[in-house]
Amino acid sequence: LFAMAKRELFPNRFAAWMWGGSNTFPIDRGTADRRALRTAIDVLRRGGRLLLFIEGTRATSPGMKKAEPGVGFLIRRAAPGSSIPVLPCAVWGTERALVKGRFFPQRVPLYVRYGKVFTPEVGAAKDDQAVADQVAAHVAALLPPEYRGLYAEAAGKLAE
Repeated sequence: LFAMAKRELFPNRFAAWMWGGSNTFPIDRGTADRRALRTAIDVLRRGGRLLLFIEGTRATSPGMKKAEPGVGFLIRRAAPGSSIPVLPCAVWGTERALVKGRFFPQRVPLYVRYGKVFTPEVGAAKDDQAVADQVAAHVAALLPPEYRGLYAEAAGKLAE
């Protein structure tokens, strides 16, 4: 399993060594970080597993925000003409555990729910955002209704 993490988590050689030892590589958020994207595509093309946080950041309140188009970019570019299987996973309760501005996390219940593996419809999607939205809808369908945010309607359609 490999994971992308914001570059700020790699402030020095020790942190980079620690994260690298757990197959985590840095990405410069908000930019087209070619090195990180090449690494992610290479992992996927070799049949490896890649952990992505589709919103790109930690939520400060319940409710999903728009998925980052980079998710769709990776799925579309890693398997041209086909698609990558995706295992949706929903995590909630973290907004109370890791409050921004506080150094230490609080002990609160956290919840994780895994969905069924699906293959996004890349051919039907017109762009990277459309593919990312498909993934986000599957994640939202695993969340309690109050956490679905922008994807509440799409998640409801998947449940039907």
